Amino acid sequence: MTIVKYHNYNNIVGFQKQNLVTKLLITKEFIRDEFIYGGHLIACATSALALSAMIIFGVNFRWEFLLIIYLGSLCIYNYDHYREIENDSLNNFKRTDHLKKYKKFHSLILTIYGIGFFSLLIYFGTFESIVFGGLLFLSSLLYTKKVKKHTEKLIGFKNFYTAFSFALLTIFTAIYCSYQLNWLLFTFFLIVFLNVLIDTSFCDIKDMETDKKQNLLTLPLYLGKQKFISLLHLFNFILFGLLLIALVIQILPFFSIFLIFSTLFTFYYIQKSKNSKTDIQSLSNLMVDGGHLSWPIVLFVGKTFLKII
Repeated sequence: MTIVKYHNYNNIVGFQKQNLVTKLLITKEFIRDEFIYGGHLIACATSALALSAMIIFGVNFRWEFLLIIYLGSLCIYNYDHYREIENDSLNNFKRTDHLKKYKKFHSLILTIYGIGFFSLLIYFGTFESIVFGGLLFLSSLLYTKKVKKHTEKLIGFKNFYTAFSFALLTIFTAIYCSYQLNWLLFTFFLIVFLNVLIDTSFCDIKDMETDKKQNLLTLPLYLGKQKFISLLHLFNFILFGLLLIALVIQILPFFSIFLIFSTLFTFYYIQKSKNSKTDIQSLSNLMVDGGHLSWPIVLFVGKTFLKII
């Protein structure tokens, strides 16, 4: 009898341990998917872009501004993804499956993100930054509902609109941090615009089936994949040239030379997309969406290194 009880006890303990491990693996997978498909990765990358602007402009670090950008980005990206959840199921099923797990809470989540964005902006910001940030936020929300439809008639319109919105983040940072309008701000605006134009256009490769279904004239659909990749290389070469010229004529601070690594990174993922074995979905969701995370790091390293020498 004792032996039977002992074996039963071991079976129960073994089952509980196995059940606990399974739950931990499911939780770990959910957290990973939420970070990638829930918009947190690209929201962090957007905040990193704002931090890069602070470093370039030489203004004081404003931690609350990074949180404002993070929450605003989360609200905008999730609003777009929720509205496109059925269309995305065709070629972005991982994100769709993840978002459907808490579909009934979408409105609540968006409300929390939106309230967080405006509460912090109103509390910490100036009148000018509140107006500019609010307008930028609202114009970004219009992307899915209004702007995307124009791409049915205007080739690549959604990419130029998105890149322009991201570039406006540099002006938002300048206004929030009381930085004056000058050639440095204008140059960094162009750098961000070109870089994001390449990134967002590249991500259209993974969305070709969905965009074709919606009759959108995206650049890869209009040009074909090979010609489109050549165009991306041209944009990246122009960006490389802009960085060099701005450094030579001393518009950009010299430590910004480390941003050239971003053009090499872009060249790498564009080339990688030529390989038929490459998972474009993962490449876009991880490397491209999170690409700006490296910008403040290389700028900080460059600034520190030049101080030492």
